[in-house]
Amino acid sequence: MQEPRILGERFLEQLHRHVINIMCLDSGPEARRRNDGKCALYNFSAFVVEIEGRWFAITAGHIFRKLKEATACGSIISDWQIDDSIVSSKPKEAYRISVNIDLDVIWLYEEDDGFDYACLELGYLTQEALKKEGISAVSQDLWQSDDIEEFTLWLLVGTPMEFARLVAGEPVEKSHATIQLERSAEVPGGLTETEYKRLYAKIHFESVMEGGSGFNIEGMSGGPIFGLRPFTESSPYEYRLIGVQSAWNRKDSVAICAAYPFIQAIRQRITANTVPPKPDA
Repeated sequence: MQEPRILGERFLEQLHRHVINIMCLDSGPEARRRNDGKCALYNFSAFVVEIEGRWFAITAGHIFRKLKEATACGSIISDWQIDDSIVSSKPKEAYRISVNIDLDVIWLYEEDDGFDYACLELGYLTQEALKKEGISAVSQDLWQSDDIEEFTLWLLVGTPMEFARLVAGEPVEKSHATIQLERSAEVPGGLTETEYKRLYAKIHFESVMEGGSGFNIEGMSGGPIFGLRPFTESSPYEYRLIGVQSAWNRKDSVAICAAYPFIQAIRQRITANTVPPKPDA
């Protein structure tokens, strides 16, 4: 586990309990060609949010855009799973779920406009299984708040592909990362300003590793950005959900889609009864 050295492990556990990985298999011919005849195992960073008493996994929309494009080119996507190893000291087998991208996933990705969101509702049995292992959904008071601007210490949580060993049919090995970010007023080099205003931040690699030489954060797309502020001596920080990690310039900065607008849109659809509850398979 790669963690900011400025924060205590007990506090970080509060953030990590919201974070999951979504995994699936690609048994298409191109995937097998790239993997010496084996299926490809994909892993995506995500987090769990409670909306009107229902649990949703939130991640980046471009993930599902790429999966749809791959399917059109012959990929065969199956065997969806949720991994909660970020809160487990002993790795366990991922929890299997049923996913139909066309029917079960609400996703939005427009690169030029700056929209990059996706959500997948988790059925009741899935919720209970995740709760048993220590996963907790981000509650409404943490994502719907008028004081988010006060939470200026930002942390990105997710699973870099560089820190994961993913081989179909073999035990999965992962090391998750929690990285300190610093909000940027200007659009960093290598990233573009979009019509829908995104947030931008510099990555402080030195917050998790000596020397701060950096590493490839590919795979952390879809991970949550939490904002922190000092609270009391007994509880040194409180936090809010800031956004969804969308893109990075492959150097030192990231682009972030604010979480509230998307989650609120899903909430409005629920209250209008246009999003029926997802039954467990």
